[in-house]
Amino acid sequence: MSQIQILLVGNTNRNEFRRARAILDSVGRVTYTTDAESAAEAINCGRLVPDLIVIAQSYPFQFSHQSVDRLQRLAPLSRTIGLMGSWCEGEVRTGRPWPGAVRVYWHQWPPRCSREFVRMARGECSAWSLPPTATDEERLLTAADEPSPALRGLITVYTRSYEMEDWLSAACRSRGYSTVWLRPQRPAKVEGAAAVIFNGTDLRGDELDELKRLSSTLAQTPIVALLDFPRIGTFSLALAAGAAAVVSKPSNLDDLFWELDRVLENV
Repeated sequence: MSQIQILLVGNTNRNEFRRARAILDSVGRVTYTTDAESAAEAINCGRLVPDLIVIAQSYPFQFSHQSVDRLQRLAPLSRTIGLMGSWCEGEVRTGRPWPGAVRVYWHQWPPRCSREFVRMARGECSAWSLPPTATDEERLLTAADEPSPALRGLITVYTRSYEMEDWLSAACRSRGYSTVWLRPQRPAKVEGAAAVIFNGTDLRGDELDELKRLSSTLAQTPIVALLDFPRIGTFSLALAAGAAAVVSKPSNLDDLFWELDRVLENV
């Protein structure tokens, strides 16, 4: 497969976009532009025929519908991917998301980008290669990984909620992991765990101390923290407190297990 041509638009020097930029640099040939006008000029003069147009939006309405539509018209065979910053989380509810674009938040980018580019490199169907008219449901079905339930080890699920424990344990079992429930209100000693899934919210109150204690107690065991729409500050705080990876809630299980597999490979 020839190298993927990527047009990256926006201020990718922001902290929340740096990982995404590094990943794109490693998987394709990237042309950088800071604004939609420069991107349109690069396409219009024939210097670039992108396979993907990635628009890094730091805040709602940074890139207008008109500017995105112009790029899509200039490169009708390209797929538009919105790399969304922390302040764009409410746009689906209260704003007007760009039509015909896939939305991926900055903290979702590593697992999703990696999976989609692997599919592209293999010549397989990718959710990012579907027509612009594809629905979110069609993209989700295309992106879903097939579970491979080989025996993989023990996962400790750290949560106060029985419902979360039940859901996460069932998901882990479907991927070949066994689980044990560790409740903060009833701490117990756990041995032999391959990894921990820490169910949190925003690391306020007692949560940060709980994560630190857990990391200290299970010093050699990687922790994947589930947090509610983490911003870059919360993300960094979780890593400093001992988490090996952070996954946002609402959670995509394929994202969770991609991160879980990644941290286990590094143990």
